[in-house]
Amino acid sequence: AQYLAAKALKKQSWRFHTKYMMWFQRHEEPKTITDEFEQISVSLFIHSLTTFFPGQGTYIYFDYEKWGQRKKEGFTFEYRYLEDRDLQ
Repeated sequence: AQYLAAKALKKQSWRFHTKYMMWFQRHEEPKTITDEFEQISVSLFIHSLTTFFPGQGTYIYFDYEKWGQRKKEGFTFEYRYLEDRDLQ
């Protein structure tokens, strides 16, 4: 079931962050792109927010325990934490 869920999320352009164990999706083109990170506005799929994310972007996360979306300022997606496996 987790494999199928991950495959469906990736098909919809969601990306998994291995440090925070959360799913992100871009909402706009990155404001800054380097070989190591990007700063963008993203959606975040997560069961709850327990950690502050450093950086300079805005993202929205979905808290399924409270069943709602939340907005948070300040995020940099570091590519070293991008799960990049092909789920074919």
